[in-house]
Amino acid sequence: MVEVLVTIAIAAVLVSIGFASYRDFKTKYDLYNAVNTLYSDMVWCQQKSMGSSHGFGISFDIHKYVVFEDLNDNGVFDNGTDTKIKEKEFQKITLSGYPQNGYVYSRRGIASSTFTLTLTNEKNQEKRISVSLFKARLRNG
Repeated sequence: MVEVLVTIAIAAVLVSIGFASYRDFKTKYDLYNAVNTLYSDMVWCQQKSMGSSHGFGISFDIHKYVVFEDLNDNGVFDNGTDTKIKEKEFQKITLSGYPQNGYVYSRRGIASSTFTLTLTNEKNQEKRISVSLFKARLRNG
């Protein structure tokens, strides 16, 4: 009986260590996934805007972003006028450093503003995306 209790105690300790490691891994994975999803949407907007009759852009909020087609060509997402293509909301990830009105790629694939977007998870781990006029780049944070 003592051997069974010792075995169960050892198993419980190993499971608790494994669970803590899994939570840390999941937190990092969610941040990497968010950065890669946002980055791919930025590249998609740039590619889609080239040769199109309208620009494509992204409007940011603290926990989400909206990908849109700028039908009235004013460089800002207008909910009633522009076409919302995708809306992505993040759980436990915060966006900062973005332009207040978002940004749009012109028909030549040039961004309307330059900025560095920071994504931060609940453990204060950060990843950055730098947007220049011609390209978005992932940065280690």
